[in-house]
Parts: sequence; structure tokens; C-alpha cells
Amino acid sequence: MAVEIKMPQLSDTMSSGKILSWKKNIGDTITRGDILAEVETDKANLEIESFFQGTLLKITVPGGSVAKVGELIAVLGEAGEALAESNSNGIGVQATAVQAAAAPESPPVAAPPADPKPVAAPDPAPQQPSAKLDSTSASSKPAPPPRVSNPPSSDERVKASPLARKIAEQNQVDLRGITGSGPNGRILRHDVEQASVRQPQTAPPSSHPTQAPTVMRSSTLPPGSNQNAGTLTPLSKMRETIAKRMQESVNQAPHFYSTTSIDMGAVVELRETLKIQADFKGLSINHFIIKAAAYALQRESTVNGAMKDGQCYAPAQINIGIITAIEDGLLIPVIREVDNLSLRDLLFEAKAAVERARAGRPNSSDLMGGTFSISNMGMFDVENFTAIINPGQGAVLAVSATREEPVVKAGQVVVAKRMKVTLSVDHRIIDGLMAARWLGFFKAALEQPTLMFV
Repeated sequence: MAVEIKMPQLSDTMSSGKILSWKKNIGDTITRGDILAEVETDKANLEIESFFQGTLLKITVPGGSVAKVGELIAVLGEAGEALAESNSNGIGVQATAVQAAAAPESPPVAAPPADPKPVAAPDPAPQQPSAKLDSTSASSKPAPPPRVSNPPSSDERVKASPLARKIAEQNQVDLRGITGSGPNGRILRHDVEQASVRQPQTAPPSSHPTQAPTVMRSSTLPPGSNQNAGTLTPLSKMRETIAKRMQESVNQAPHFYSTTSIDMGAVVELRETLKIQADFKGLSINHFIIKAAAYALQRESTVNGAMKDGQCYAPAQINIGIITAIEDGLLIPVIREVDNLSLRDLLFEAKAAVERARAGRPNSSDLMGGTFSISNMGMFDVENFTAIINPGQGAVLAVSATREEPVVKAGQVVVAKRMKVTLSVDHRIIDGLMAARWLGFFKAALEQPTLMFV
């Protein structure tokens, strides 16, 4: 029985996706776990995995096209299976697509000419194709079978960020000639910009001249123009989404902020002890922060909630998103059920999710289901800042650098390692008392780390 493959929602904010390339062709045998296609979303390039097995009978959205979430993009079934005539999604315009695709090609039999008059030799000069010419050519050949595959262009096989692809397309830059500076040779925005500047400013002569974009330099600006006018760069899909979501959050959620300072001496000492062990290689202060956040969310669950459909929503899990900066913007890979993870398991899950995000290859599940987020700028020596709540959540924690500061302990001035954090909450559902209680639990977990492991 045929199974419809629809465009999945690969992130909390995704409403549509562009199919960059199909990894399978019509007639291919599909098993569970096979990658069907690569899709560009508003956040990253993600892969569509098959949860069914069978034969790829039909592709309804070709590579390079955009499909809305829930829209039919392909059909799986048994080899030779007849598809339904049609429906609103355009399924099944032919019954044996696989057989037609798999059948060996035989030389076409030319139809007898309608008029035996000699045909004039074609004009050697190149001509523009036209609908009339296509129609005439088609009449002299058997009707071709429906398009059964959509092989991606060479550029689509190149590892490149969505913004890099967009800029390359606008500036007519061939990605195949660029060496990427990103993870695993991935082409980034500045790689394309550098290649765009290096490419010749005059295009070779063509029988079909087009208006090529030019790179304007101050020495080539027309007289009287503003030498300091600057440049305009289109937003990537990711940056457009960030702008829209942050504006939505600020407009809809009245933010309330609470800040506290935490003594990190015990955590720093514990980390130094654990990180030399093989199981805790790569352990950072941030992993303790994530664990402490889950500890506090267990005890002040209102901060894990959100406003949903005019009501207060209480999630069933504690899923913490780690706000991660990448070249095109931000991704928030989500660590699920953090309260049920040991520190060792949390380290493994967090490292893997963040590495996938930074490489631009997150799993679809990485970007879904977050209930609380953490933005850590401590590695940049930021002393204090506030963060904007991710829509769909009720709070976000801004974490600053751990710094050595003079403090008074037992009447004596000593040097201590202190860290400031600021909790932003949606004041519609979380008030100051709830925020203060949460910060109290969070602070206690970091100043007395054993609380998190008992």
C-alpha cells in the first residue's frame, strides 16, 4: 500500500522548507533510516529520514522547490504498485511509475512525416527555445515518461551554509571553485564574498547577454555619489526568522529580569578533578550550569512553563536548549529530560548536539521541544547581559563570565570566583517571587554541587 511522505516540521519555527536535493531516485528501494532528501529550513540544512520501507514510487516536489510543512513530497509503496488517479496533492498521475522508470530504454520509433516535403537546414545561429519548437519536437517523438528523478545540481552537492548559497546565487559565483573554511570544508559566507570580489568584473560575450551584478568600489562610483554609502546584504532565512521571532517575543511577552551573583569555587574545583578522567573529557562549566538549571526547574516548575493559547502551559519534561552561535545566526539544540541524565550522559548529549549545530548538520530532533534556554557568553569575558525569551518558552538564562573578585567571607576580604546570571521571564505567567525562588535553587546547586547528584 502506498505511503505518503510529507514535508516534516524539522524545527519549532519551520513553516516550509526548500528541497535542496533528493538522495534517492524513483525506483530505488528504501529502508527505514535511509536519507530521502536534504532540506533547507529557516535554521539549517537538515535531512529527511524515511520511517518506512518500500520503493520510491513518485516525487511530487522536485529539487530546488519549496514545500509547506505537511505538503506531499513523495510516495513510497511496492514496486509496480498502481497509484491513485489524483488528489489535491497531485498524487498518482500514472499507475506504473516505477516500471516506466526501470524499463530499459529502446530506440524511439520515428513517426512518419505528415508532409514529405524536404525540410530546410536549420539556421547555424543560436536560437532562443520556444514553446512552439518544443511542441513540434514532441509531436515527432513518443511522449516521454513523467519526470522520475530530480538530480541535484553540482552546487547542491557542495557543503555550504544556506546564506553562502544565497549570496553565491545572487553574485553568480560557482561554489565548486571555492575552498570552504568551515567545519569539514563547509563553505561559509565570507568564503563566497571573497570569491565574489576576486571574480572578473566583465562577463565573457554570450549570445544571450544578461545583466551581471558588479562589485562597486569607491574608485568606480559615479561623480557626486556618497563615498561612504555602505552596502546592503540580504538577510539569510535564519536571520529573517531570528528577527521575526525576537520581535514577536519582545512585543508579546513582557520581560522581567532578575540577576544574582554566584560563588563558583566549588564547581571549578570539581571540574578540575573530573575533567582529567576519560569519561569526562571536555567537561566545562556550562555542563554544570545546565545540570543546575534542571535541578532548579524541578523545584520551581513554573519557570519551565509558557503561555500557550491564552493559558499557562506546563510541559511534561525538562528540555533545555543551549543557544549556540553559528556563522549565519543562532541555533538552539535541545537536550531532553536533563533532570534524568547523569553528568556523564549530559556531557555526551550536549557535546554531540552542539557539535552538530556548529557544523550546520543538526538532527531534526535537536531543534524541537525546548522548554527552557540558556545563553552563555562567559567565554567572551562578558560581565553581565540579558537575553530575550525564545517564543514558546517562559524563561531564558543569561550566563556571564566567571571572574575573580574580592568578596567578604567571615569578616575577611578574599578573592573568589564569581559569576553573574540574569533570568528573563515572561511576566504574564512568572512573577518576581517565582523567579527569585528559581535563582535561589540554581545558586545553591552551583555553590554546593553535591545537591545535584543526590
